[in-house]
Amino acid sequence: MIKYFGMLLGIWLALVCAMPAPACFGDVLFVHNYQSDEYLMGKQESELRVGYTPRAMLVDKQTRYTGSWMKRFFGKVKEQRDTTHFLLEKRQIREIDWYKNKILTLPFENIHHARMLQVNSPMTEGAAQIINARYEVADPVFSITVDPETKTVGGYPCRFIEADLRLETRDLKKSAASITLIRQHLWVSDAVPGADQYGDFHRRLAETLGVEAERLGQLNFLLRYWQGPLDPIREALIQIKGYPVQNDFFVEAQYVKNTSSPTPAVISKMIKKERMTLSEAKVIETLDESQFAAVGPFSEVTLQ
Repeated sequence: MIKYFGMLLGIWLALVCAMPAPACFGDVLFVHNYQSDEYLMGKQESELRVGYTPRAMLVDKQTRYTGSWMKRFFGKVKEQRDTTHFLLEKRQIREIDWYKNKILTLPFENIHHARMLQVNSPMTEGAAQIINARYEVADPVFSITVDPETKTVGGYPCRFIEADLRLETRDLKKSAASITLIRQHLWVSDAVPGADQYGDFHRRLAETLGVEAERLGQLNFLLRYWQGPLDPIREALIQIKGYPVQNDFFVEAQYVKNTSSPTPAVISKMIKKERMTLSEAKVIETLDESQFAAVGPFSEVTLQ
């Protein structure tokens, strides 16, 4: 399940908002430009199209891997298409595997984890003792700042939110530490066309899946790295409302040597930089679902 659903799920979660909103008539189409620079994959450019009807959310992402390493490996700019359907009435997620001509179906009942990417696998008691004797996990440090002033971004009046999460694991044997710094900058607006339909669909989706609404909110990019309960940060999360017009996300890794020294050595590496911007939002009478449909003979596989 990780192999097939991992690619789009992170992007889908970035668009999820569980705020209550009145039901409205009409379907909605959102188009986003997505740029990413990852340590292993290099630079990527994508167009992300998300369509809503009262019964479904349809996501289509077309990506070009423009990084020099990927171009050397494939001999050209590699292109990839990912398409996923979230179907409320059928209670299932369907992903089109364009390269193997398969449609992969995951029933809601088979989703075992709030992040939908993994099943918990507890360590054995012996392994846990060894790890706990050597490593110490510091309490995560989380902060959110909401700017009360509005600023026009992409033609919409937006509020700016900055969120930071610091994770640290200490190696007691080597007197070292591994630190992960996650930052997310959001510009959100209530004035985006289709925000009511968007909010209503995701409210019903959260209720159907039985997951915490805040975990499916606009800060889910950051919360993918938050393993604990949301109660300590829930009050801050509920302040964030509106459709994401621009979303910037950064992950930096640090390795600190000689932590007991007054001048420890710090090695830093930017692991990921992402930017997603809204380029089009429109309410339409009927969504053209053919742009999200599989074309040709496809076999169907149900994932357990």
